Parts: sequence; C-alpha cells; structure tokens
Amino acid sequence: MRRLYSIPSGLMLGIVLALLLPQGAPTVAWIGQIFLSLLKLLILPLILVSIYAALARGRDLWHIGARALLYYLITSCIAATLGTLIGLAFSRNVPVGLLELAPVSPDGAVFSLERLITNLIPSNLFASLAEGNILHIVVVAVLVALASHHLQADQRDTLLAGARALDALLIQLLAGILTLAPVGIAALVYTSLAAMDWAEILRLHAFVWAVVLATGLHALVVLPLLYYRLTGRSPWHLVLACREPLLTALSTASSSATYPVSKRALERFGVPECITSLTLPMGATLNMDGSALYQSILLIFMSQLAGSDLSLWQALYIVLLTMTSSAGTAGIPGGGLAMMAFMLDLLGLPQTYLALYLVVDRFFDYPITAVNVWGDLVVAASLSKDAPGQASGSS
Repeated sequence: MRRLYSIPSGLMLGIVLALLLPQGAPTVAWIGQIFLSLLKLLILPLILVSIYAALARGRDLWHIGARALLYYLITSCIAATLGTLIGLAFSRNVPVGLLELAPVSPDGAVFSLERLITNLIPSNLFASLAEGNILHIVVVAVLVALASHHLQADQRDTLLAGARALDALLIQLLAGILTLAPVGIAALVYTSLAAMDWAEILRLHAFVWAVVLATGLHALVVLPLLYYRLTGRSPWHLVLACREPLLTALSTASSSATYPVSKRALERFGVPECITSLTLPMGATLNMDGSALYQSILLIFMSQLAGSDLSLWQALYIVLLTMTSSAGTAGIPGGGLAMMAFMLDLLGLPQTYLALYLVVDRFFDYPITAVNVWGDLVVAASLSKDAPGQASGSS
C-alpha cells in the first residue's frame, strides 16, 4: 500500500487524469495550491537558519562555497553551449514567419546593471520575506554569519544552538507536509497538463525535439559524468535517492519550493547537513543549467523565425548571455521576461517574439526546473567528501 501512495504514483495519476478528464482539473486545483503553499511556507526560514548554521560554525566551509560556485559556472557554460549547438542544428529548416505573434510588452521590467545591483542588496528584511525573495535571504544569512564570527564565543554558541534547533523544527514540519505530497503532486500535474495549449506548442515540433535532446544529454550524460568524475561513484544511486525532489520539481516548476525536499533527500543519502545548507540555497538562485540551455535554444529559434542569420560571434554572445541571465534576474520581479526582452534587443530581434517565450515557457518550465534541481543535487553530492570532519555520502 505504501508503494501505491508515493510521489511517482501521484505524478502518474495526474497525467492519467489530465488525459482522460481534463475538464475536471479546476475542481481539484486548490489541493495542489495548498500543498505548494505549505512547501513555500518553509523555504525562507529554512534557508535563513541553515545557511547561518553552516557558515557560523567555522571558516573552513567558505572554500566549499567557492568550489560550488566554480562547478555552477562550469555546468552552466556546458549547458548554454550545448543548447546553442543543438539549437543551430535543429532550427535550420524552420520557415521564417511560421507563427503569427502578437506584440508583448515587458511591462516596464527593463533589465539594467543598476536594477540588478539594487535588487541584489536587501533594504528591508521583512519585505524580502513577504515577497519570497530568496536571493535577499541568502545575502542576509551570509552577512549575519560573517558578523557572528566577531561575537564572543558564548554568544556565538547560543545563536548557533538556536539556529540548529529551529532548523530541526522546520525539518520536522517538512516531514509532516510531505505526507501530503502524492495527493498534492497529483493535483498540480493534473491542473497544469489539462490547461496546456498543446496545438500551439506542437507547431514548433523542431523546437520541442531540440529542447528534449539538449535536456536529455545534459541531465543524463553531462551531469552524471561530472558526478562520477568527482566522486568515483555511480550516479544511479544518487538518482534513486533523489527521485522525490526531482519529481517534486517536475510537478511544481519551482526550484525554491523543491529546496526542503532536496535537503532532506541528500541528507538521507549521506551528504552532510553543512553542505546541503550552504550549496542548495546558492543553487536555487545561481545555478540554472536547464534555464541556460533552454534560453539558448529559444533565442536561436527566435532568430530563425525572424529570418536573422546568426554569426559565430552572436552565437558565442548567446552562450554568455544565457549563462548569466538566470543569476542576473534572480532578485528581480518579472526578471525572466525582462531578461528575454533585453537579449532580444541586443540581438536586434523584435520584441514581438516575447509572445513565443510566453507560449512555450508554460510547458517547458516544468522539465527545465527539474534539470535545474538535478544540477544543484549533483554539485552538492559531489562536494560532500570535502565537508570538514565528515565522510562522504553513500555509494
């Protein structure tokens, strides 16, 4: 019975219901929203206390954070390059002007360096908590951890003990919420698939196949090879241990909502808590392999639909743009659309093609989020052997 009541079973039930009874989706949408809201309730306090607890306990974890950033840069570069190459290969036969697209405005959410810097530094902690701005919470947690090293030892120990106790309490709350996961995920998948405009998406079948191939190569070849190269262990064991966060990401399309599930799964796998607390929040805001790959392909196809022949330098430019776009818009409301408008302008493409982004993003947001989360999991598990005073995870 326990095997039937599981996240994979909930995912399959949602798919079957969407195929057989799409008209019934609105009646159960509230169940999925309640589950998602409960998960999001834990995200910000868990990130705040876990990063603080990880960094406040000693200075030897800072080099792990630096290595995590390096791995994020490497995997994002590979993803953006892979997306650009596959996009160029698959977009050759797409006819110019295939779709009739209505103009779309980014609603004033224009990307700029000044806006990025302003949104990187929080001015009101409570406003950041209310808005769910994960990047702000990460910045606050790091600053507080740095400041705690200048406190007296007894004061620092008191704060650290409180943070660890609060972290344990939040994990207990998470365990209770996850008992609802099969039902919540079934409702989320049912609602999202039933509302898809499949006819519009399938008109660009070449784009669909390009994204499927690129995400498959990155998720099933590149990231497993990286894990094997860094740890010498089979990535299959990691996949099995992390099936819950991967399926949660696939059904919620939210890296941040998946964070508590990822943290629990990795720690059960044997990754030290100090590693998960430090690297997973960083990954949720800075490491977007799937997004870099997907946006590269999308920009290539937009160029082809507009009849614009990309030069080698423009293709390299797309790689650099998509590598930085996810981190660059992490703290900006409406940042995804703003960054896409910014990149279209740099490539000399009409803003009309923002409509294409809105059409396909609703569908691809789910698998791309799963790839983003898989990249976070691989990096965290690969760094587990570097935890101070602790052994690496299970094989």
